[in-house]
Amino acid sequence: MKTFIWLMPVLFGLNVLFAGCDERGRQPSTRMTAPTSASPSASKINDFDLEKAVRAKLEDDAQLKEADLSVNAIAERNEITLSGTVRSHAARERAIELAKSAKPGILVNDKIDVKPAG
Repeated sequence: MKTFIWLMPVLFGLNVLFAGCDERGRQPSTRMTAPTSASPSASKINDFDLEKAVRAKLEDDAQLKEADLSVNAIAERNEITLSGTVRSHAARERAIELAKSAKPGILVNDKIDVKPAG
């Protein structure tokens, strides 16, 4: 009886091992493949280009042209961090709005300080 109790888990384990390795009954289409991107890789934007697009938007705005803002992009995560100083809350909101308009679905991390002229 002791041999039988010891032998059952070993046989069960071997059965599971061999069943997992058997590919005879599988169709080629059932194998997992790496997902393909819906858009070509040429349309992907890199960090530099994303930063450049946001900076262009900020520099075109008369209110923000003189602001001391820096832009840091992580294109892979579709993320922009704005930091620096502006003179009003309206300027801060405008900077965030313009950064979001640079690329659809972009996440903007706001680290802008507001320091009124004084």
